[in-house]
Amino acid sequence: ATMDDDLAEMSALRRSSKYRTHQKQYGDRTTARKEREKSEATMLAKLEVEKEKKEAEAAKRKEEIAQTTQEIMAGLPTEFGMKKDDKLVHKKRNRSALEGQNGNGVDVNLYRQMNLPVTCEIVLAHGTKTISAMALDPKGGRLLTGSYDYIIKMWDFAGMTSTLQSFREMEPEEGHLIKQIRYNRKGGKFLCITGYRCASIFTRDGVREYKTNRGDMYIHDLQHTVGHVASLTDGHWNPKDETEILTASEDGTMRIWDISVERRSKEYIKLKSRTARRTPVTSCAFSPNGSMIAGAGRLGSLQIWERKAGRTGPRAKKRVMNAHEPQTETSCVTFASDSRTLISRGGDGTLKVWDVRKFKKPLKVFKGLPNLYPTSDAVFSPKGDYIITGTSNREEKTGKGELVIFSRKDLKEMQRIRISQSSVVRVMWNRRLNQIMCGCADGATRVLYDPNMSKNGALLCIKKKAKKKSAMDFGVFQHIQNPHALPLFAETQNPKRLRVKARADPIQSKKPLEPMKGEGVGGRIGVHNLTTHLLQAIAKTNVRQEDPREALLAYDEKTKNDPMFFGNAYKHTQPKQIYAEGTEEEEENEEVKKLKEKISSAPLGADPESYRKEWK
Repeated sequence: ATMDDDLAEMSALRRSSKYRTHQKQYGDRTTARKEREKSEATMLAKLEVEKEKKEAEAAKRKEEIAQTTQEIMAGLPTEFGMKKDDKLVHKKRNRSALEGQNGNGVDVNLYRQMNLPVTCEIVLAHGTKTISAMALDPKGGRLLTGSYDYIIKMWDFAGMTSTLQSFREMEPEEGHLIKQIRYNRKGGKFLCITGYRCASIFTRDGVREYKTNRGDMYIHDLQHTVGHVASLTDGHWNPKDETEILTASEDGTMRIWDISVERRSKEYIKLKSRTARRTPVTSCAFSPNGSMIAGAGRLGSLQIWERKAGRTGPRAKKRVMNAHEPQTETSCVTFASDSRTLISRGGDGTLKVWDVRKFKKPLKVFKGLPNLYPTSDAVFSPKGDYIITGTSNREEKTGKGELVIFSRKDLKEMQRIRISQSSVVRVMWNRRLNQIMCGCADGATRVLYDPNMSKNGALLCIKKKAKKKSAMDFGVFQHIQNPHALPLFAETQNPKRLRVKARADPIQSKKPLEPMKGEGVGGRIGVHNLTTHLLQAIAKTNVRQEDPREALLAYDEKTKNDPMFFGNAYKHTQPKQIYAEGTEEEEENEEVKKLKEKISSAPLGADPESYRKEWK
């Protein structure tokens, strides 16, 4: 019976309008929920399809990059190999690169018999511009590279990892090419030669310590000026005295500077030419014993001066006027360790070997060495038995830059080793490391070495793997201001910004006072100071234009009303005030004033003749 009552009640509820409204509301919500779920499922399906499509495109792109990389590596003169002993990855040079002059394949053991560390290499990427300068400290721990991008980068072999990244860079002179970098004998300082007129000396950490003075370009006789008047081309340290440096310039002179005394040049050396005009000096060099200085000119001359008791002779003791072709850059002049042999790298595509004792003709002329850069090098090996230089090419994609090795004893070409497709500009062979550095025109410095013969240097950095980044490694990078920091951590600011900042400061720029501006009174500027205030007060008073008699009569009524003001002084002596009578001129002036007032107030149709008669 209870169930029947419930069923009856439910049937009655269904028939009621309230039930129908309730069912309609909840029925619509259910439909909307189902449609929403259906649309979400469709969207998820689309996202899955797009994700699969992107993954397929990424995999395809990865395959294309791998294929392109293989094609590029196949065209390069190097490949990767694995050493069996300590599992170090050495970038070995393939057989196509290890070829002689005739193009025949040469065994790696032959290079080791010749003591040439060229079997492996690492590439230090400086940038995209030509490497124009290189320097390695005497201990072989730090390498400096300078480029046409005006920047010097510092490489520390002991601190680098296999990623081969520089730890510091600097710009010695804003907007000037780097032409030469040389460490001193101890390695604590380095000399930097740029396209500017002044040479600079920096500490090991890149802080400027000394800068030469610039000369006066309006002085005709350069002997009477304190420095160079044109851009520099080369520079050297005195091997026997670390306080002296030698600089060469396009103004046709070489100068010796004493960095411990003053900025004025110590000695002046002028390159003699066939004509009376100045001949730019393209390169210079000190002999290892410090007794000679060599200089080369753009007109093809090669000259040597002798130094005795720390002084250079006024004239060149030995001179060859046609050492190289005129109007070519003799890019390098280098003495051998015995100071008897001299080599010169000419812009005419030759390398010449000279005997200083018989300096009229070269001992040997090597041809077929194209040179397109004014900073190309030619150096001796550490033991002095080889001469090495680089070659240039105009076509970077199809050409080849080679490292050419000559025998000093036999004066013969031994080997040509292909380094890269671009030109080889700078070369260096370090004694301690027994490694060859080649600065190329593609902005890379290639360090050649042999794992069996070389020590440290490139072998140190290829052993270190880069630290893997972890998600837990997190640090807040903030700029810490420490006023007592060492010069090592001092930031080198942009010289141009410093000049702009100093120019905006009126004290540093010594800006003169600006002229006073604005409107004034009586032709005087209204500036708020004591003088202007007094001038304005004087300009406002009309004392000079007042009549003193009228000024006194203005106080007559006040005196009568208040005798304390003026009357008591003349109470007994002059009870009745007596004033001076007016003169004839004053009376005439009063009549003229009255007539002027009458004329000014006359109507428009008045007859002027009557006023003229009165005026007469």
